[in-house]
Amino acid sequence: MSLDSSLPADAVRSSRLAERLLVPAGFVTTAGNAFQITAAAILVFHAEQTTLAVGWLFIAVSIPQVALALLFGKLVDKVDRRMLCVAADLVSALTAFALPVWLWIGGPANLGSYIANFMLACTAALFMPASNGLIKERIRDERLGKFNSHFEMASNAGMLLASSLAGFLVIWFGATPLFIFNSLTFVVSAVLVYGIGRKPAKAPVAVETATADASAPVEAPVHQPIKRLALLYANGNIGLMVANVILTTLILQTFGQGAWMIGVVDALAGVGFIVGAAAYGKVSKRFKGIHLAVLGTLGNLICLAIQPVHYIALMAAIPFAGFCFAQGRIAARTLLMRASPEDRVGRIFGGTQAVGLGLGVGATVGLSALADATTVPYAFWGLAILQGAIVIGTYFSLAKPLSAQEKKQPAEVLEATAA
Repeated sequence: MSLDSSLPADAVRSSRLAERLLVPAGFVTTAGNAFQITAAAILVFHAEQTTLAVGWLFIAVSIPQVALALLFGKLVDKVDRRMLCVAADLVSALTAFALPVWLWIGGPANLGSYIANFMLACTAALFMPASNGLIKERIRDERLGKFNSHFEMASNAGMLLASSLAGFLVIWFGATPLFIFNSLTFVVSAVLVYGIGRKPAKAPVAVETATADASAPVEAPVHQPIKRLALLYANGNIGLMVANVILTTLILQTFGQGAWMIGVVDALAGVGFIVGAAAYGKVSKRFKGIHLAVLGTLGNLICLAIQPVHYIALMAAIPFAGFCFAQGRIAARTLLMRASPEDRVGRIFGGTQAVGLGLGVGATVGLSALADATTVPYAFWGLAILQGAIVIGTYFSLAKPLSAQEKKQPAEVLEATAA
């Protein structure tokens, strides 16, 4: 008997519709955000000429999410998640459009970039736990692995494609059209999320359950190591945040290349990530989720350490870094989402976002200061050491509880985990 046959028809249809609409919604939203942040980073760097100046832009994006993500996560677990996503998208559209208006009236570009990205981060602090809660709520558990590979592939493809084009488009047209495009992507995302419809009614409790032998022993629930799985997933957020800052400076300052090279490097990373996400289904059948999360992250860090040696080494290593990052990221996300109870997934992902970005802010300040005091390559190597220590330590703390958990899971669940 298939797993679909045990679910009501409305729930199956709703899950399939959500898969079809949430993937393109992730693509357009991340593409618009990448246009916004890349253009803003280029403007700020050319104005200030320091790594830390670019770092403060990313910190301005992160602070609201650190402060508000957990609070909003608790709200997400109590309110309609679909409508929260729609509301966050529409507020973001208005905020994104306000930046080009500010530039048109002659406002300072630096100040406008900091304020607009700060305000967008406030709504992102709501959207992130709401969207993850919506995924857990609407996508069937046995489909989460495959969905997450598609979702991460679409989202990161949108981000990297837009980042690769942003460097060229800023040169050709200036930054303002990119900010307008970002505003439109939020509107498209809101329409797609609204289109998934209301949450279907839950299936009635099976008759067999109600008539089960009351004297039968009840197994204790399997303990889920949520906090350690959250740290494993948050480790990827740290890397993304810091790497976005120091990579911009590495290209523009250390290698002395133009904004065009940011586009080329992001395109190469995008190719690697897309191939990695597309291959995740086959790769995940050969490795356990925890092993794939760790090996993927370590592979990415090895490539990270090679990148600052020379710009040729950067372009050669970054596609492999993208491939490895995809494996580690999707595996960690799926492990955390499967372990999260549906009624607490908002606060779990909100808290994870807060922790990851909080650590990322500290790492960004420290490593940016290190780059300005010495050279940018030291910041790359410091990031690799930091993330490597986190992932190795987390793995050893997770090995025993995850092994015990797998022994208690039924066979069909284990098969679904490899999907």
